[in-house]
Amino acid sequence: MTRARGRVRRSGGVRRQTPLVLAAGLALLVIGVGIVIYLARDDDPDVSATVTDGSPQGGASRGGTEGGPETIAAGQVDRFAPLQNELPVDSRVNVSDTFAMNISTFSSSYVFNNNEEGERLAKQWGILDGFQVAYEPRGLAAEAIKGAYYINVEEYLFETGGGAHAAYEHIANRLKANRNAVVQEHRGLGNESMGVKLVSGPLVTSEITGVYHRFLFRRGNVVSVVQTLGGEPFMSLDQARDIAVIIDDKILEKRQAVEPTPIPTPSFGGG
Repeated sequence: MTRARGRVRRSGGVRRQTPLVLAAGLALLVIGVGIVIYLARDDDPDVSATVTDGSPQGGASRGGTEGGPETIAAGQVDRFAPLQNELPVDSRVNVSDTFAMNISTFSSSYVFNNNEEGERLAKQWGILDGFQVAYEPRGLAAEAIKGAYYINVEEYLFETGGGAHAAYEHIANRLKANRNAVVQEHRGLGNESMGVKLVSGPLVTSEITGVYHRFLFRRGNVVSVVQTLGGEPFMSLDQARDIAVIIDDKILEKRQAVEPTPIPTPSFGGG
């Protein structure tokens, strides 16, 4: 885990926000649950350029700002998420897994042991806003075995940098607690960052092993998690970190932050 210190800066105005309200619960993607992928058998891909001694080469992602200001952002957190045309791969939005969050969705996620713990800590940390966007290869699994990958981004906005730091520490500990997760070395990003790798097993009907990478970082009062899922020969933490750089640049106002086009989200009822 990398933590860097920096000065405080405000971003996006000073409009007062209120905490997330209790509403319909939606399930978040869970890192420990494999995605079942159906695909037609294709010729084995040539991975000779990406594999050395059986392991993908990581550590190539060097962009972005390590350390720097403890930016205090305001407004809707979804404007920091990467847009489709900003991604390094050709992807499309997975509408069913893209939505604005609330206390119910946050507290029912993999971040907590149960809803009660989630609601208590969410209020303690002072969460204001949350958003999740998911992207998938246009050719789905048929492209995943050739190097494309799935992307899931979570964005959380807190009242203070202290609340965001507490949330970051909690999420980092949850990720590291998975006995199958391997902490990855990387160049730091934001005020704090860490990354893990989790092998998920073979992509169905292929001989390629699927692997998750998660890159977690904090910039001021914003905590972001970027998850990728793809074939192990092609993937490292680099892809997730590169996407995280886009997010951080938006928080720092180095890149224009635009709210995405609204997407209808499903509702499962309850509260």
